[in-house]
Amino acid sequence: MKLNAIDIFSNWAKSGKDERMASAHKDSVKEILSFVLKSYTKPFSLIDAGCGNGWVIRDVLSNSLCSKAIGIDGSFEMIKKAKSIDPNGEYYCSDLIDWRPKFKVDVVHSMEVFYYFKNPLDIVKHIVKNWIKPKGLLIMGIDHYVGNPNSYSWPKDLNVHMTLLSTMDWVKIFAESGLSNCRSWKVNQKENKPGTLVIAGKLVEVN
Repeated sequence: MKLNAIDIFSNWAKSGKDERMASAHKDSVKEILSFVLKSYTKPFSLIDAGCGNGWVIRDVLSNSLCSKAIGIDGSFEMIKKAKSIDPNGEYYCSDLIDWRPKFKVDVVHSMEVFYYFKNPLDIVKHIVKNWIKPKGLLIMGIDHYVGNPNSYSWPKDLNVHMTLLSTMDWVKIFAESGLSNCRSWKVNQKENKPGTLVIAGKLVEVN
């Protein structure tokens, strides 16, 4: 029987592996957030979907243009750790597919999360419909994708479901969810490593 991804993350929070995971993703997320910050000249709000121990929230709030940042994660242990590090931060523990923010935001960011869903289209549609303001941005980074063979063994290694899709599959999912200007690129590319796949799309303004 395959494990639940939330249980795996909870165990990582207890063992301290969450900090190593954050360190491993830091360079990729830095490039992704740099793209976000270049896209906004006015204050913006952000949700980090699958925020773990909240390190992305704390990082983005260090920028004066970020007026509000919210973390959401399905792991109680991860959220517990985020609140212990950042007692004044806004963090929620809930299944992403069930949760809705009180107010929609300008940016939804996610790193290494959406492929844990058996049908990623469901979570992307949910986020586009319920989380993002008109003209808002959804941007994600993943390392498990067709084209990164180093990641192909991860589902077996961790005994957890992961949906393996190509770049075009992900772009199509974003487009089918109602996003426009959907695009893809790679960040943090190194020798013998294809880098983190980034997919982004904007929600057109509703008249």
